[in-house]
Amino acid sequence: MRDIEKMNMSHGGNQRRIRRRRRGSSLYALLVIALTFAIVVFLSTNVFFNIQKVRITGNAMNHDKYEIVKAIGIERGDNMMRLHIHELEEKAEETLIDVEQVKIQRQFPDTLVIDVQKSIPAFNVKYDYGTLIVSQGGKILDDSMNPGAGLISVSGYSPAETAPGKRLSSEEERCDKIFSTFQDLIRSGTLETPVSEINMTDLNDIKINFDHRIDFSMGNWSEISYKINFAEQVISRQPEGKEGCLTMIGNNQCSFRNKADVLNAEKRAAQLQNSEAIPEATEETAISE
Repeated sequence: MRDIEKMNMSHGGNQRRIRRRRRGSSLYALLVIALTFAIVVFLSTNVFFNIQKVRITGNAMNHDKYEIVKAIGIERGDNMMRLHIHELEEKAEETLIDVEQVKIQRQFPDTLVIDVQKSIPAFNVKYDYGTLIVSQGGKILDDSMNPGAGLISVSGYSPAETAPGKRLSSEEERCDKIFSTFQDLIRSGTLETPVSEINMTDLNDIKINFDHRIDFSMGNWSEISYKINFAEQVISRQPEGKEGCLTMIGNNQCSFRNKADVLNAEKRAAQLQNSEAIPEATEETAISE
């Protein structure tokens, strides 16, 4: 009798059922994860992490807690997860004119920490219609006809914005770069001789006044930090309180002249227009790096 070969036809079907079950389990797991995530998000933005406490830090003592909270635009019960922190910081900085910087931090589960730093007036930026009082950080604090006492005078800068609370910016990009460089130098605290005036009317011949006694013609706006440091080295070699005029010559040389000699030379030059007098020589010292 011929042997009858038996075949198990159920093996392939079992494999298909197993694969279907696995796909179903994976889909179920994804649905569970998605649902769990949605529940967590809902609870975080609606039930938990609502503001119950606000803590103010920093040095802006001119403003009380409620004034700062109002400027930011938050209320008790607001959900911390829904806050657009950066937008709120910018809003508060623009609203609180004498505040330089506002930083907001979430301190879970229910506290908002607000650090407020006051503005430090540093510049009198002159323009056609008055003077902008500007902070060390470049914030416009006031638009006035009267310059602030003891501040650095800036001329030749054409402001694109004059409203208090805004950040100073110029219609001329090079002026912004020059101003930014001086901001960094002044905030660094490395200048041994204080800057009294910055004149950028001619961007190819920027003029600086140190300590109301030394005029410095630094040339164009390239390598400002290097030129200022070089000028300070030259000034440090002069007798204390001496008045004079510095002129940058090339990249590594300065010419120093007594201010009285410069004034006399200018006076004689004016007289020459009406006479044939020969100008006298003035004392001039060339100093190389």
